[in-house]
Amino acid sequence: MKSSDNQQDDQPSTIAQLAAAMAALGKYTGENSIEEHSAEAERLGGMKVYQMFLANALMGFVEGDALLADSEGVTAEQMLAAHRQALISAGVEDDPGKLLRFLRWRTLRVAGPLQEIAQNTDVGPLPLAAAHVAEALQQLLGVCAAGQDLATAQPSAMTADLKSAREALTNGLANLDSMLELLALAEDF
Repeated sequence: MKSSDNQQDDQPSTIAQLAAAMAALGKYTGENSIEEHSAEAERLGGMKVYQMFLANALMGFVEGDALLADSEGVTAEQMLAAHRQALISAGVEDDPGKLLRFLRWRTLRVAGPLQEIAQNTDVGPLPLAAAHVAEALQQLLGVCAAGQDLATAQPSAMTADLKSAREALTNGLANLDSMLELLALAEDF
């Protein structure tokens, strides 16, 4: 696989680059013109917001491809190597602090949809348990990342985050217990 040594710099891709990448994947049918991008940015609330939408759209397309590729008869070792490539490409794999912040960001992206699903009472207690656990995980990862730089770590903030993580885990366990009780009742019938 060819790739540059410095996979991720600290500057996001431009709107034109993001649109071109989507076009290369056959997922963008616009003109990729300044006028088109300006109109869409105005509709969404500004260029930074539009750039964020394009980056996330591109990521969604690529994640969909990764999901399909990961399910195509590869070994667990091959899949882990491919997942490591994603961390290399993101520029986080060699720095524990960056990696922990990146994993926290990924967890936040999981927690949001879980929280939305959990709002539907018809789905039962398990999605709510998963939402609580995802919240706890992102808080724990935040504390781990903060602990990588002891010179700037704030013990009071870390303590508060750990207490919040504990509460979220406790809530997650309570929802698991509710599900186990429901299953026990079902088995009794």
